[in-house]
Amino acid sequence: MAKDFIHFFGTTGNKDIFFKNIRQAGGLFLNIDDTKLIIDPGVNTFYKYIHTYKDELDGIVLSHIHIDHSNDLNIFVELMTNGGELNKGTLLLPNQAIEENVLQPYVRNFPKEFNIINPNTQYKVKNISIISSIEHKHGVENYGFIFKTSKGNIGLVTDTAYFPELLESYKNSDILIMNVPYYIQNKPKPKHLDISNVEEFIKNIKPRKVILTHFNSNILNNNPVKIADELRKKYSTEIIIAKDDMVLDI
Repeated sequence: MAKDFIHFFGTTGNKDIFFKNIRQAGGLFLNIDDTKLIIDPGVNTFYKYIHTYKDELDGIVLSHIHIDHSNDLNIFVELMTNGGELNKGTLLLPNQAIEENVLQPYVRNFPKEFNIINPNTQYKVKNISIISSIEHKHGVENYGFIFKTSKGNIGLVTDTAYFPELLESYKNSDILIMNVPYYIQNKPKPKHLDISNVEEFIKNIKPRKVILTHFNSNILNNNPVKIADELRKKYSTEIIIAKDDMVLDI
């Protein structure tokens, strides 16, 4: 396995897709610059991680409290700290996860470093700097991130409705990972991105690579591989459609 990579444990947050076993849910494992991060540990993330990796974690990052992003949060805190016996690792999460006890009170003192996310703020986990975004529009407190690494800046655009101010948070991203459930957004009060929004990011930020993930049936039924081909031709940018358990070399 490559030294620097991102593992996509699952590529949907939609209950119908997940319950029907069309695609799996799960978070991301970022292993870059000798720094190991679990990001948004939703359903299945812990099971998959412990059956694939033996490395000790350096940090856990949570964008928001929805269960497809947070289900395995507490067990990962226990894993990172050996059930609280080792005062190690960094936890980064929104305050709502504390207010609503998504993070259980008994594990809150386990990590060595505990950070409540503020918008547009820089944090550090071992060898990687993490910059939080403007607060997203998703119905709960929610942030995306830029991970500053020796291989370039990796932007993670988590669940959100589109609004122009988002673009500023992700400028200078060399790689963009984008949660895009929709081909065409069809709800009167959107909480997610669609492909027209992806185009705005590509045109304004000009990343060298874009990875699309977190699909529901709206985009899956519109042939995401074809969508990626069209975007690639239109913008001369590498577009990748994430697959369950895809390992992306960085």
